[in-house]
Amino acid sequence: MISKTRNYDLHLVIVFMSLATAMICSFGVGSALLAEVGSVSLDMLLIRPDTLGDYMNSPLAVVFNLSLLAGGSCFLLAMVAVFYTYQDGLSRYLAMVGCVVGISIILMGVFPVNFLDTHRKVSTLYLVSSIVLHCVCVLDYFKPGSTMNKRMLSLTIIALICGTILIVLLDFNQLDFPPCSNYLPQFCVVSLAMWSLTQANILWCVCLSFSMMKTIKVQQQVAYKWLENY
Repeated sequence: MISKTRNYDLHLVIVFMSLATAMICSFGVGSALLAEVGSVSLDMLLIRPDTLGDYMNSPLAVVFNLSLLAGGSCFLLAMVAVFYTYQDGLSRYLAMVGCVVGISIILMGVFPVNFLDTHRKVSTLYLVSSIVLHCVCVLDYFKPGSTMNKRMLSLTIIALICGTILIVLLDFNQLDFPPCSNYLPQFCVVSLAMWSLTQANILWCVCLSFSMMKTIKVQQQVAYKWLENY
């Protein structure tokens, strides 16, 4: 009974921390983006997300960077809960990689583009760890008793495609991406891939939270049936 109560509490941690990650990051990124652009338009997609943390040029850089700090911390706690909830090796490896993702998000909030060299390193860590995380998610989806659902798999595939595009475009000597083309300024592959990866990760957190809610509901139904039979 103690073990079941402990798992129930850990599931609740995953639910709330995953939702908190999505809400905090969405609020911080959305606020900084609207302050930068001034209105909702397609021009938003031409702005690289990392530039929103520039204290010299972004109006709400503080909000953006603080949201990365808070959101990354929540995601880190969610992954720690996943590590202690699921005992199989694949789930624990997923949780450990997820912890690296959370730490890299925190570090991007601590070291925005004003600390250019360090920011490039931590943002590359975020990119690589995100790709590894979603690769593990694909494997976990085909595992018996997986918590991954089809929505999470779809978001994982989108994240992998965007992450692969960014890795291909990344200059490993400078750990940065090429500037947008002057011939097609309205179509910047780097910015589009960054925004798609960001949104896929945020929605993945939401889906993880809903998946845990479903797991909690099933556990409660089993517990009620056990009490009725007892």
